[in-house]
Amino acid sequence: MHSEGILYKRQSKRAYLPDAVPDDVLQRVMEGARWAPSCANKQPWRFCIARAPEALDRAQEALSRGNAWAKAAPVLIAVAARAEDGVTRADNGVTYYLFDCGLAVENLLLAAVEEGLMGHPMAGFNADRAKEAFAMPDEYDVICMISLGYPGDISLLDEQTRAKDERPRTRKPLSETVFYDRWPASA
Repeated sequence: MHSEGILYKRQSKRAYLPDAVPDDVLQRVMEGARWAPSCANKQPWRFCIARAPEALDRAQEALSRGNAWAKAAPVLIAVAARAEDGVTRADNGVTYYLFDCGLAVENLLLAAVEEGLMGHPMAGFNADRAKEAFAMPDEYDVICMISLGYPGDISLLDEQTRAKDERPRTRKPLSETVFYDRWPASA
């Protein structure tokens, strides 16, 4: 894989410009998410997007203290789904709606990179507050929240958050995560 490809350009940084994301750009990002694969093409994901000031205020209330930096993003997205909208295989009991949502989120993140945006998926949020912020039906699970916007100046972040963004990106070596032909005895 080429080190300048889109997969390497995608980063989960934390500094955002206050610039609004134009409607046509946001539409193309969401179109990218829409074309994600899903088990039996069920497409269980739902994306609730906050961009108006009052909607952003409500969505920001759901964020954990550790994700306060995301309040600078001009767009917050709650990703939601219901298990019954996905597939659970009768032969092995595996449920796929969460996996399907993950595929759609990755498509969204890569589409954002293509548009010069940065998306940061977050697990640090209060699901009940997120559901309330978006007037979401009770039967939906909030899978994650995503901050979205144009990358900003890292110097605007507090020292602790800036330190996170300054750390080099790392990944486990392939030898720890990829096994050919069989699972190794030592893994």
